[in-house]
Amino acid sequence: MIGNDRFGGFAPVNRSMDYAAQELKKYSENLARRQQLGLKGDGAPSDSFASMLRRADEFRASGESCGATDSVGIILRQMEEPKAGETVSRTVFHNGVCVVVEKDYLRGNSITVGGSANPNWIHVDTSVGTVHIDLNDIDSLMKCLDMFSPEDINLILRKITEVRQCRDALQEIDQMRNTPAESSEEQEDEEK
Repeated sequence: MIGNDRFGGFAPVNRSMDYAAQELKKYSENLARRQQLGLKGDGAPSDSFASMLRRADEFRASGESCGATDSVGIILRQMEEPKAGETVSRTVFHNGVCVVVEKDYLRGNSITVGGSANPNWIHVDTSVGTVHIDLNDIDSLMKCLDMFSPEDINLILRKITEVRQCRDALQEIDQMRNTPAESSEEQEDEEK
């Protein structure tokens, strides 16, 4: 409520709600008039709706993009192509985590995320190359997941899950091997 009038609150500038259409109509009439007079340009102020719409159309037609500049795909496109026997490397710090992106002529693309004093590396093949992840430094990976596409994130998380499940199964097998068979036979005899 503004002031004492409870009905004088928020109302559109034009009650017919076709403000954008009216602005475009004014713009097109002004443009036609300027063309008849032989004037160049559209004469619209730079902050008008039509002017901003025109700039957006020009930007889209230019093929440029204003998206993120720190995704792995964009970093790879910005890097030079490697020559035979050479490696092109770029180090990026994203959310406080060191990410090393390498292009190799023979081995392809390689992305290394984080790393700890006692690394436990796994390697995941993704659409942008092989991603090297330290399982002892999963926090770094979580900070950098927004650098990858949703499909690549799915591949990375699936691989981590598979590796952890395999390690858990191997630990269970080792525990079963290390328990003496005689003690389990004695327990069975006591139960009978």
